[in-house]
Amino acid sequence: MKRRNFLTGAGISLVGAAGLAPVGISLAAASESTKAKQLKHTPEVMRYLERIYADDKKTHACRATDPEGHAAWREKARPVLKQMLGLDRMEQEFAGWTPQVRLGQPRTLDGYTRTKGEMTTEPDVPVPFYLLRPSGKGPFPLAVMPHGHGPLGQYAAVYTSDKDKEKILREDRDVGVQAVKRGYVVITPATRGLGCPGVPDINNRHDNRDCRSQMIHCLLAGRTAQGERVWDMARFIDWGSALEGVNADRILMMGNSGGGVVTLYATACDTRITVGVASCSFSSFIRSDGTVQLCDCNLVPGTLTFGDAEDVAGLIAPRWFLAVHGAKDGLFILDDVTRTADRTRHVFAAAGVADHFDMRVGPEGHRFYKDLMWPFIDNAMQQT
Repeated sequence: MKRRNFLTGAGISLVGAAGLAPVGISLAAASESTKAKQLKHTPEVMRYLERIYADDKKTHACRATDPEGHAAWREKARPVLKQMLGLDRMEQEFAGWTPQVRLGQPRTLDGYTRTKGEMTTEPDVPVPFYLLRPSGKGPFPLAVMPHGHGPLGQYAAVYTSDKDKEKILREDRDVGVQAVKRGYVVITPATRGLGCPGVPDINNRHDNRDCRSQMIHCLLAGRTAQGERVWDMARFIDWGSALEGVNADRILMMGNSGGGVVTLYATACDTRITVGVASCSFSSFIRSDGTVQLCDCNLVPGTLTFGDAEDVAGLIAPRWFLAVHGAKDGLFILDDVTRTADRTRHVFAAAGVADHFDMRVGPEGHRFYKDLMWPFIDNAMQQT
C-alpha cells in the first residue's frame, strides 16, 4: 500500500466523488465551505511536525496487501492499541469487578419504552444512560450510542426546551429513537468526562473543562480518558447483551463528535461490535495544516507512533465501519477526511472486504445524517 507524506498527503490519489459528496454539493464546493482564515505555522514548525510524525515512525501502521497479511497484522496490532489506551491495566485491576446497574421506572412512548438508568462501571464511577426497548419479544439487535460533548438525553429525545427539541430533530440527534423504531434495543450512555462529570474541574484550573480535568488525572495514573470510555462501552455491551430478547450477534455502536471517537476506538478493540458509525469525528489525528482539532480529552498519547486513524479503523475489518462528515464542519478539513477515507479503503481492501467501509458527506455541519447512516447500517446488518 502506498503511504503518504504525513502532512501534505503527497502520493495519495483522492477517492472519487461517488459515495462521498452530499446531494447537491461537489467535493470541491464542500471543501471551499470549510475554509476559514486561520494563522499558519512557520515553515520551520511544519518541517518539525513532518519529522516527528513521519510515517517511518509508525510501528504498527497496516501495510498488509492481502487478507492473510491483514489478519496477522490485526493479531499483533490490537493488543498494542489496547495497551496504549490503558485497557490492559484496567482489565487486570477490575478482573473481579461486577458493574452495578440501577434502573428507574420505564416510560411508555410511541411503540417503545424509555428508562433512565445508571451503571457503576468501576467502583465509585456512576455512568448515566437511557435504555430504549421496542415493543415485542425480539430477538432484537443491540445498539450502544455514546454521547459526545453535550447533555445526556438528546439521543433518547429527552428535550429541555422547545428550542432544544427543534435542534435535536433538525440535526437528526435523536439517533436512539431512530434505532429503537427500527427494532433495536438501545443504550445511550453518557461518555465519561463529558455527559457525566468524572473528575470535575472544581478550581477552574483546566479552563473549566471537566473532560480535560479527567484526562489529566488519567495520564497521571497511567490511564487514558479514551481508554476509560472504551472500558465503559464494553461494560454496557456486557450488560446489554444479557438483556432478555437481545440478539448479541448483531451489535451497532454509533456516536457523534466525541461519541464518534469512542466508537472508533471501541469498535477497533471490541470484536463483538458488528457495525461502527463515527459521525463528524474521523480524520487524520493531525490536520494537514499542522493543527489538532479534536478536544484533547479524545487523544491517546503516542497514537502516531502506532499509526493513524486509518490504522485504528483497519482493526475493525472484516467487520463494518462508516465515517460520516459534515461539509460545513469547521473541525476537520474535507480534503484531510477524504484522504483518510482513501487510506482506510486500502486497508479494508487488503482485508478482502472493501465494501465494508464507506465515508459519506452531509451538506451541513457537526451533526448526524440519518439518511446517510441507516442505509449503510441496514445493509451491514442484513449481511451479518
